[in-house]
Amino acid sequence: MPESERADIDVDDDELDAGQVRRAQRVVAAQSLDANDCRMLLSMLGIAENPDASNAV
Repeated sequence: MPESERADIDVDDDELDAGQVRRAQRVVAAQSLDANDCRMLLSMLGIAENPDASNAV
């Protein structure tokens, strides 16, 4: 795969806004088998934290 195509695929964590993270969390929660499954999947995806917590003072 050429480097230019690879750059399009790679997304920095900083590029995800709070709305995208919340939507992804909801999808994972809806598809999870139970609470433990949901926690594990969110953790694996790196979206386990509250997206608004980084903005809190």
